[in-house]
Amino acid sequence: MPAALVPSEEQNAPLSESGSLPAPGTPQEVLKQAEILGVPWQRILREEIEVESRLRRYLPELDRGFSLPRAAEILSFSLLRSWRVRDRIESLACEARTAASRRALQPLRMVFRRLTGKGERDPEEATRRLWLAYQRVLLLQRVRRVAARSRGDLPERLAHVCSTARCGYDDAVWAVSQEDSPRRGHRLEAAVEKVRSEGFQIPRAETEARALAELRRMLHRRAPRRPPLRALSAPKRVRLPLEAF
Repeated sequence: MPAALVPSEEQNAPLSESGSLPAPGTPQEVLKQAEILGVPWQRILREEIEVESRLRRYLPELDRGFSLPRAAEILSFSLLRSWRVRDRIESLACEARTAASRRALQPLRMVFRRLTGKGERDPEEATRRLWLAYQRVLLLQRVRRVAARSRGDLPERLAHVCSTARCGYDDAVWAVSQEDSPRRGHRLEAAVEKVRSEGFQIPRAETEARALAELRRMLHRRAPRRPPLRALSAPKRVRLPLEAF
């Protein structure tokens, strides 16, 4: 059994009358309470900034309103990482519960089909993206290992990484900068984080190693099954004409 967690002094903060922590006021208090509750606010903010930048790139008039199907087309599996999308879905869900409006149910069904992959034109497209994400993580790990063994000045190291790991220049720069960083962290976690930032779909798990293992299992389940080969029968004799002798 796992060891019992001992609450820290911050986690022993007095609760309000409703049984919850007091509502934070300043941004510093918000972040402090998020740390106490174990909310991964750094990852959430990075993802929010990423999807907001992507939406603004394709929807210049985003603040005046946006189309949920258009946002789903732009963000794909990252759809729920946008606070705008979550607010719109919550509003539509409230409208659908109270009035059973078809105008609210139709976009909600579209979002569900998009997230489950049923609304895609090519049913094999989701599997291809998963496979590309898995191969991308493996490539970045290989690039990091080569970068760790590279020697010389920066141009020499980048040339060695590109030629040895068979990668692009941008990946070589990323790997060398990661290896030279005083807070380089685990190579697998950095690779998975970079692949996610590039828009690839990787499931969430307790650790990035388990997330990659889950991705591998998903690919194994989605792999097309080949029909069994028929047993080879004995060759049949062919009657030859007498003129052949």
